[in-house]
Amino acid sequence: PKVGLKQREQVGSGGDHHAEPFQARREVFGRNTLPEAHAVTFLQLLIAAYNDRTLIMLTIASVVSLAVGVYDDLLGSHKNDEVKVGWVEGAAISLAVIVVCFTNAINDYQKEKQFQKLNAKKEDRTVKTLRDGNEVEIGVQEINVGDILLIEPGDIIPVDGVYLSGHNMTCDESSATGESDAIKKGLATDGRDPFILSGAKVLEGVGTMVVVAVGPRSFYGKIMMAMRQGQASETPLQRKLDVLAEQIAKYGMSAAILLLMTLTIKYL
Repeated sequence: PKVGLKQREQVGSGGDHHAEPFQARREVFGRNTLPEAHAVTFLQLLIAAYNDRTLIMLTIASVVSLAVGVYDDLLGSHKNDEVKVGWVEGAAISLAVIVVCFTNAINDYQKEKQFQKLNAKKEDRTVKTLRDGNEVEIGVQEINVGDILLIEPGDIIPVDGVYLSGHNMTCDESSATGESDAIKKGLATDGRDPFILSGAKVLEGVGTMVVVAVGPRSFYGKIMMAMRQGQASETPLQRKLDVLAEQIAKYGMSAAILLLMTLTIKYL
């Protein structure tokens, strides 16, 4: 614990040499990075934006209007007119639907890209560890199982570990466990909790810990992977807006059918 890992560890457990440092260790325990999440394509966002009852209703209305307008221009009462404008209304509705879909899709795509950049920025930080008995700073992605991390107040623990030594260390694990009470860390022989979970924030005290789990195998990593597999729940406002949009679509469709029946009866 006083020395830590070798800075250029290249020998595996079987005695075989590797070109990359810590390669054998990472093949067994993994790297401290999460697999890249499945990126949503622009086409998927465009389809999601169009999957709205109001837009679908407007699309049907535009097709009907366009068909009636073209028929009226070619074979109807306006076939002798010099300027054919019967198609304008249906085309305008179709253009409006296209503009709305592309605007929503582009906006969502830009927000998705910004979210990915923010996530990458959040993980771009360093921690202090012992290598060959010396204190060095490394990126959180370079942490390996077996590393000795030096912990200070304000640190957010990026991996799971076991307490080795320190003084008056207290951690806030509310982001991981939901418990709002601060937890004092120490040796199990002293009756304290020796396990330090990833995602916890050090409130006070200093100490050292040995890394026991990284990446998707850590507590925080398992939570993040589970969140990726689950579907995002809608907010109450989104549910209310969906109900309102559905009601508007129903009333609009009813009014359109009533108007169609009235005009049909009138011209018959």
